[in-house]
Amino acid sequence: MNRNAGAQAEQLYSEAVQETPPNRNKLDRLVDLLCDHPQLIYDTFFAKAHKAAEIAVDTWHGTGDIKVNDRILILTVPALWGWTVMEETLCHAPPPELLETRYPQLAQQFLKLAELTLAHPNTTPGPVVRRTIQALTRFWPEIINACVSLKTQSPAWRQLYEATLRRADSLIQLSEQSNDPALQMHLAKFFETEASIFTAAPQPGGSPRSRLNLDRVPSQHAYISKTALVTRGERARQQLVQLLPSSDNMRLCSTSFITATINSIVYLMNLRPQFCEQLLERLINWYDAINSSEQTMTRLQSVVIGKTLRIALLQLYTRNHMSAYSEILKHKLDALGGPEWARWQEFQKRERERRLRHEAWERSLVPPKKASEEGPQSARWVPAPGDGQEKSAPEDGQVEPAYQPAPGADVDVNTDLPPLKPLAEVLGVNSSRSNSEDNQIELLEERTKRVKLDKEQEEVVVSDMEIEVPEKELEIPDKELQQAAVENDSQIETEMQDALGSEPPFEMLAMDAMSPDTRQNHLMEAIRRVIRGSERMRKFIEHKRVLHSIDTAGKPAPRSRTLEENMVQQ
Repeated sequence: MNRNAGAQAEQLYSEAVQETPPNRNKLDRLVDLLCDHPQLIYDTFFAKAHKAAEIAVDTWHGTGDIKVNDRILILTVPALWGWTVMEETLCHAPPPELLETRYPQLAQQFLKLAELTLAHPNTTPGPVVRRTIQALTRFWPEIINACVSLKTQSPAWRQLYEATLRRADSLIQLSEQSNDPALQMHLAKFFETEASIFTAAPQPGGSPRSRLNLDRVPSQHAYISKTALVTRGERARQQLVQLLPSSDNMRLCSTSFITATINSIVYLMNLRPQFCEQLLERLINWYDAINSSEQTMTRLQSVVIGKTLRIALLQLYTRNHMSAYSEILKHKLDALGGPEWARWQEFQKRERERRLRHEAWERSLVPPKKASEEGPQSARWVPAPGDGQEKSAPEDGQVEPAYQPAPGADVDVNTDLPPLKPLAEVLGVNSSRSNSEDNQIELLEERTKRVKLDKEQEEVVVSDMEIEVPEKELEIPDKELQQAAVENDSQIETEMQDALGSEPPFEMLAMDAMSPDTRQNHLMEAIRRVIRGSERMRKFIEHKRVLHSIDTAGKPAPRSRTLEENMVQQ
């Protein structure tokens, strides 16, 4: 398997570099193949990748010669492939037998080439320099994680860590010297990475993402200083915010660079919520400063930057682990405004209303509690006032509770019970009624008697009209039923043939013997025939459903009209 993979990798590489310019697609396929067979990289292809990236260093010197530009293009594509191969190799765990020997050697070669490339940022093709920064940004957390996890004190890994630390320092120097927005975008990602891994873990309820942080670095490590890393994390947060341009040169800055920096700052808040308030205050102050005057940036810059900031903060506000800072974010979003925030608030309002309606509907489905579920009978027992108790008068609108013995108590039948009161007095109803009320009650009773009398007379009439029919006369012999079923089947078949056979026969001619117009008309006629046939069949089925319903005696229902009449009626 490895032999076949090796031969396929050699063939892809040879075919890709022999084309002018080199074939990017084949080089990408080669990277996927090498990732599936990493042993090929350690054997031969790491050296090829290193050489392809090294040739492109310090090759462009600002000349406008077309031949030189073509040569730069030819060198750039393999160089980018080389950095990709080296990055994929070093950012994945090597085989155990190569951990102490081969892997540190390849990493040292990688770091030396990065040093050489960053030393000539102006004479090396820009894509190659940016790819170098991207590879170092990904390699930096991996090497620290490996040094902490392996707990090795070998000189090779110590030298590797120190070399990586120097390359990280060179990136900081490059950010202070270069004004290239494309490089600054990749440097913003580097500072974001340093600021996230060189800080403590998020506070309780923070970001659920499990990334490297200072809590994993022991205080007494052999060659890693935890205090120095804390300092680097603080400096990275400051430098990330300082990448935002001032209001004096906004028109000269790339909008893509500004939006990328804003996204990096907001993403750092997402990874480390404990710095949300600090970073958010500086970001909003910068945005207010550039919006203080319309002359600082163009109209397009203002629209794009404002929308990017609002969307990024809105996404941060909706994160569950940012609930501790939701009030701060809500205040800033209210100040920024924008249609995105208004639409989100309207959506939340509709969602709350929908939830309330759903809860009310669920409550309506719950049946009311019965008297037996409200509590035991002894809990509802109202004792009668004793000798030493005073009887309190009931409040307005309340009925005085009647005397009842305690549940389970012995009742003496000779005991004098309290005298019963009239119902009208207990309910508080006035016994005197007006003459109009008496008249209405008498009228209602008279109407009720009249309705009962009419109903009794109707029942008598119906009973007189009923005629007893022997059961034998109601029964239909089986032969008659079978004959009726056969007649109905033949009639159904005849009507179906009439319904579907009204169309003339359709002959499908050879398509290649027709002209385009004739072919189109032929196809349209076939489609119309299918539609008409489907419509007739639908009407036929509906018609038969009506005609073949069976009456209560079990006989077929009489036909009301013919099939043609029914179709015309529909």
